[in-house]
Amino acid sequence: MTSLPEENDARRRRIIDLPHRVVMSPGALSELPSLLDQYSRIFFIVGRRTREILDAHAPGLVSGDNSFVADSATLSVAEQAVSAAKRLGADCVVGVGGGKNIDIAKFVGARLGIPVVSVPTVPSHDGIASPMVSLGGTSHPYSEYVGPPELVVVDTQVLSEAPLRFFQSGFGDVIGKYTSVYDWWLAHIDTGEYFGHYSAALARMTFRHVVRFRRAIASRTEEGVNVLLEALVTNGLVMGIQHSSRPASGSEHLISHALDYLRGSKGPHGLQVGLGTIVAAYLQGRDWERIRRYLEDVGAPTTAEALGIPEDMMVMALVIAPTLRKRYTIFNRVKMTEDLARSVLKTVEVI
Repeated sequence: MTSLPEENDARRRRIIDLPHRVVMSPGALSELPSLLDQYSRIFFIVGRRTREILDAHAPGLVSGDNSFVADSATLSVAEQAVSAAKRLGADCVVGVGGGKNIDIAKFVGARLGIPVVSVPTVPSHDGIASPMVSLGGTSHPYSEYVGPPELVVVDTQVLSEAPLRFFQSGFGDVIGKYTSVYDWWLAHIDTGEYFGHYSAALARMTFRHVVRFRRAIASRTEEGVNVLLEALVTNGLVMGIQHSSRPASGSEHLISHALDYLRGSKGPHGLQVGLGTIVAAYLQGRDWERIRRYLEDVGAPTTAEALGIPEDMMVMALVIAPTLRKRYTIFNRVKMTEDLARSVLKTVEVI
């Protein structure tokens, strides 16, 4: 069979993009002024809560003139941020917070050709050090390879104080590698798509790593915080090595994207991915019950109802998921109908 051109770029180019530096320690936020002292016009993407955190640990860095408060992770909001950064004449952009602010910062950096600094305050996603941007507000998921942040600053003390749901979300995002790597292997077998064994091995390692320490992650111990952050950062590096999100995003992410589309906004990404991993593992003929147990062990939702997703919406998410992206997954082997989707979801007790 003919391979998919968009997924074979990595084989042709063999470009590896990685952050220049990752600073991960308790109190790292207080080092931010000195880490940024080479820049003169720094532009910050913040939320109201993350602005407070930054002011507490690095006072005086952010003002109304050099910051942009993102109220949603949509393409139109990201373009507004680009305009604001351009007016400032920014020579560096810093995303402070969760996936929304960091993705918008990466978008701004790519559009203006300026360095990006990633400063996560919650451990909810593997975009911390990744070269990918994912935004909503369009008819299909908007995902673009823009290159990784130049610098990643992780204050483990600040992250340890984040609410439990963010740890559950980060865990769910990493758990998704159980099915994403398998989807990639299926694409290799069925279409001849390039399969990067090293990238795949690293992604699988992060899955095993968080599973082993899942109770420490749920308890937010120092060990658990470090384990989860190492896994999230590593998956960002994996995408940089592969020059694609392929190792980290498969059918489980398509289900999450479908839920975002049906909801009209981006939901809790990692929690949706965790739910999608249960379903994708079942479709792949693998141990979906084990995935469910792992999620239960950290207190993450394992039903649509627990995430506030109506039953019919969950069913429709499975039906439309294969249409959202031209990426070969288990959905290419399974002709998903509404009746089948409902049957699958009931079997795995998601509905």
